[in-house]
Amino acid sequence: MVVQIFVWLILTCSVLQLIYFLYLAWASTTTPKLILGDVVHYLYPVDASLLAGLLDPAVDFELCWNLSPRRFREEQRRRMRIYRELLRRMAHNSAVLAEFDNAMRGYNNLIAGPGSELQEAAIKVRIYCTFSRGRVRMWLWLPNAFCVVAPPRLARLRKAAGLDGPNAYEELKTAAAAAFAQLMPAEFEALTRNL
Repeated sequence: MVVQIFVWLILTCSVLQLIYFLYLAWASTTTPKLILGDVVHYLYPVDASLLAGLLDPAVDFELCWNLSPRRFREEQRRRMRIYRELLRRMAHNSAVLAEFDNAMRGYNNLIAGPGSELQEAAIKVRIYCTFSRGRVRMWLWLPNAFCVVAPPRLARLRKAAGLDGPNAYEELKTAAAAAFAQLMPAEFEALTRNL
């Protein structure tokens, strides 16, 4: 009797699980009506002048020259945290643009997937951000005693994984501007401002 109850319980759970998976498959095929202007609200602004200032080797040299070693390490750690936040925003923006591009291409019955200029630019930015964030995380985990001999320089992070980060992000901005040229002038300005 107990075995029979156990068998029916397993069968019931399996049928419920199958129904749930079928519902998930059905829900993933229905695409919501996309509004092109919505992409603007999901982007985080990235200050290009701040990005360039953090990666400038002259600023690293000036800080090293003018500050005491302890103060220089503190300032470098503060700058690394700011740069880590900028990398997070860049990676987020590239993911949002790639996802929205995929959705728009699928919604317009075009072939979805990599291949568009926006997709390729987003992939480059994501690769750059992943490698750079790993290096910044490693530098921030190191205690200050290890940074006395060879302090980390943010200027070394301009290139990571064979990609020039600021240039890759500029390519993403250009590709996004070309892909979303259908926006109204005010929305298009907001898109370029938020990127």
